[in-house]
Amino acid sequence: MEHDPDAVASVITLEAALHSHQQWKDSLRRAVRNRELIDTSSIRRDDCCDLGKWLYAGSQQHYWGKPEFQSLLLHHREFHMLTGAVADVINQQQYELAEAYLSNDTQLAQSSSEVGGAIRRLEAALRA
Repeated sequence: MEHDPDAVASVITLEAALHSHQQWKDSLRRAVRNRELIDTSSIRRDDCCDLGKWLYAGSQQHYWGKPEFQSLLLHHREFHMLTGAVADVINQQQYELAEAYLSNDTQLAQSSSEVGGAIRRLEAALRA
């Protein structure tokens, strides 16, 4: 079976995006620890990170019809809304609350897992 070179390149891009996206919670934790302000205008937008840029790039138009692509798009959007909300809490210097939002059993943690799963499902669909 021959693989579409664009699909293979997309899978490589998705693998990098998965790694990059896993860094978001670490960045938020670092901001809590260091008492740093966060640019909430960019963190809450789902088109500013590498994955968002890839999702909205014109070259991805042929993936729009795939349910795996749509699922990733929705989960990614929700993730950025939640990270933006946590960033707001950090900027309001409510550090204990921010740490609670960043724990393992939260909506943000679930959303992060859903983004990872959606990336893996899209990767599998592109490899097929």
